[in-house]
Amino acid sequence: MLATARIDAATVRAAVLTPRRVLLFCWLGWAFDFYDLVLFAFVKEGVRAELGLSTAQLAWVDGVTFAAAALGGLACGRVADRWGRRRALNASILLFSLGALLTGIADGFESLCVARAVTGLGVGGEWGVGHAAVAEAYPAERRNRAAAILQAATPVGLALAAVVGCFVAPRIGWRDTFVASSGTALLVVAARWLMPRDLATAERAPAPLRALVDPAHRASTVVLFALLVLHMTGFWCCYAWLPSLLLREGGHSLAFVGGFHVALASVHVVADLAFGPLADRFGRTRTFVALALLSAVGLLVVALAFARLRDDVVLCGIALAAVGLGSGTWSAFGPWFAERYEPALRATAASLLYNLARMSQLVAQPLLALAFTATGTLAVSLWVGVACALGSAALAPRRQWTE
Repeated sequence: MLATARIDAATVRAAVLTPRRVLLFCWLGWAFDFYDLVLFAFVKEGVRAELGLSTAQLAWVDGVTFAAAALGGLACGRVADRWGRRRALNASILLFSLGALLTGIADGFESLCVARAVTGLGVGGEWGVGHAAVAEAYPAERRNRAAAILQAATPVGLALAAVVGCFVAPRIGWRDTFVASSGTALLVVAARWLMPRDLATAERAPAPLRALVDPAHRASTVVLFALLVLHMTGFWCCYAWLPSLLLREGGHSLAFVGGFHVALASVHVVADLAFGPLADRFGRTRTFVALALLSAVGLLVVALAFARLRDDVVLCGIALAAVGLGSGTWSAFGPWFAERYEPALRATAASLLYNLARMSQLVAQPLLALAFTATGTLAVSLWVGVACALGSAALAPRRQWTE
């Protein structure tokens, strides 16, 4: 009886620890993935000055990064659905760490594009595979909250990038900053014990890609992809250019820019963590729409008054609260993918659609550069963000989807 009790206790302990270990590793991977991706936005001005790049060339660098992410997302999704989630996550971490190293030694436009493309290949795999792994580790009734915790790694990565880009990089240089950031490859070592063996070795025949558009999945694929394109465009139009806008046209100091983004990320963490309980109480779609509208209001405030944020505490607080809380909409996507796609297609669907939406930035970012030239201001990026937030609220799934 004692042996049986010990076995039962060990089984219960494993059942509790396994989901937590999956969530922890996926959270760490996504936090550092997003940090490596968004760090470039905070050192962009230094890179531009040293390498002699134009604003249009910087926009192309961003576009190439996102296009490569689409390829990386497809590859990692297929690896995850065929040979297990852990192998795909490990490969993505190694790639984006290599991309950070190559960014640090880039000596011109072409080599920078190559470096950021490698970064994109790596970051493409983390989000979709991580959400698939977490969805499978947690029961349906706990999935909203687990996905929200995983999504909270986004603002943590953003805050880390803001601190490093605005306070560390000016002291040690952007090159050494990226070289040091390549150390995230150490996460691969942690993966050997954080991720459970079944996610490392499970093999299954992945569903064919055409299953994404079969009658059972077509509506989900179309709506999710459209929502992701809107979200991705709005997010990167804001976060890829807001630091430059505040510095160049707002007249703010680098320290203010860093502090503003850390505060923004802090509110974003609260929004992500609150999304799960709010979705359980009011429904995922209603929560998503409310936060999307809030995001539109916040971006509108920043677009109209970005030069006064430092001196007007009330205005700055409203902007931080609205934009930060509005960013909680991202927490809806993980559960939506888990509900709409079976395990043999789930990682592929999440990774491919998420990163095809990223790939749309290969068009959006150069077009944005043309808009900068036509209008003479970087603030147009925030107006695009407002339109994308309103479009997301209008397109949010309703009756045909499970709440």
